[in-house]
Amino acid sequence: MLIFFRIIQETFAIVAAELRTNRLRTFLSLLGVTIGILCIISVLSAVDSLRQNINKGVEKLGTDMMYVQRWPWSFGGEEYAWWEYLKRPVMTYDEYRLLHEKLDLAEGVAIENWFNSREVKFRDRSVRNVTVSSVSEDYDKVYAMNYEEGRYFSPVESASGAAVALIGYEVAQKLFPSGVTAVGKHIWVLGQKVKVVGVIEKEGESLMDISQDNNILIPYNYARRTIDMNGPGIDPAVEIKPLPGVTATEIKDQIIPILRNSRKLDPREPNDFAINEVTMASEAFDQLFGVVNMVGFFIGFFSCLVGGFGIANIMFVSVKERTNIIGIKKSLGAKNYVILLEFLTEAVLLALIGCAVGLLLVFVLTQIANRYINFEFVLSADNILFGILLSSILGIIAGIVPAISASRMDPVEAIRSK
Repeated sequence: MLIFFRIIQETFAIVAAELRTNRLRTFLSLLGVTIGILCIISVLSAVDSLRQNINKGVEKLGTDMMYVQRWPWSFGGEEYAWWEYLKRPVMTYDEYRLLHEKLDLAEGVAIENWFNSREVKFRDRSVRNVTVSSVSEDYDKVYAMNYEEGRYFSPVESASGAAVALIGYEVAQKLFPSGVTAVGKHIWVLGQKVKVVGVIEKEGESLMDISQDNNILIPYNYARRTIDMNGPGIDPAVEIKPLPGVTATEIKDQIIPILRNSRKLDPREPNDFAINEVTMASEAFDQLFGVVNMVGFFIGFFSCLVGGFGIANIMFVSVKERTNIIGIKKSLGAKNYVILLEFLTEAVLLALIGCAVGLLLVFVLTQIANRYINFEFVLSADNILFGILLSSILGIIAGIVPAISASRMDPVEAIRSK
């Protein structure tokens, strides 16, 4: 063990001397390793960050959440027969009430319709491109919400269609001056004056586009009372959250007969509605991320391969330059494995230096991205360890042949060399 530590100590000194003496050669040789690690770890970190963002959205809804609607979700693959789906009837409020009453395996059943790109006002302030969602009473059961201030709609407000609203954090920040409480104030939404009863806590952006920060929620019955809910652009979805322990298959086995019977579909006719699961989106993203990971890995692998050849070149040159020293060490009793470990450790250290520079660049890039892009990028400990492990393996592979050739030298011939 003492010998091993002495070898590492000497190798550090040799590598430092190598870096000082042959700066350009060493820099060019390590550049491949640096670029390789930069490519691989950057892609892995980006994919991990995207997956983490998606998982946050999935966790907020719950992995078992289902959307019953006219349009099935599509994530590539076979052709999307939109012309067929366009003929399907939209989900109705009566169908929602039917599911709400008969689904005994559901924790919550809600109906939601979206009105995109709307303008809302409070006195002389206005916010554009706000999404207004009309939601029913169980919406807070299918979508987990925390409140900056205020509350969700009461059962009476939902049932009667009261002129009330819940507003997202970003909307509240833009509509109301600092220090002004939003709850109790009246704002203009969809051309009507409504009273704010709550402000939803900031959630941040989500790739699954489920953040409430730029949303306003109004009771579904209020929308039915003030807007033509049979007009164009009205395409609601019934959102269902099963009870804990209830599988997707079990809840589907309840949903399908209820809707088919309601729509009087012949047994030979296919369903004219879609049951979309949140897990469909996360699984599709996982497949995409797998492809991106593979592409990034191959790009980084070839960069690392170039860097490996560079390190091998340095090691062969280093063996040639130190042949006389190797002969002297062996004549003084140095074993073959000592010489082997010395050069192998040197190769690994060179690879780790390239790795360290690559990881440092990834860290800098993540900090820049976090500062200027409203998205959280992370450099995880797993990715750092993977980069270190990959570089160590690369160093061993690149240095093993030069190290073996050095360890097998004849001491007499080595001393005589110039």
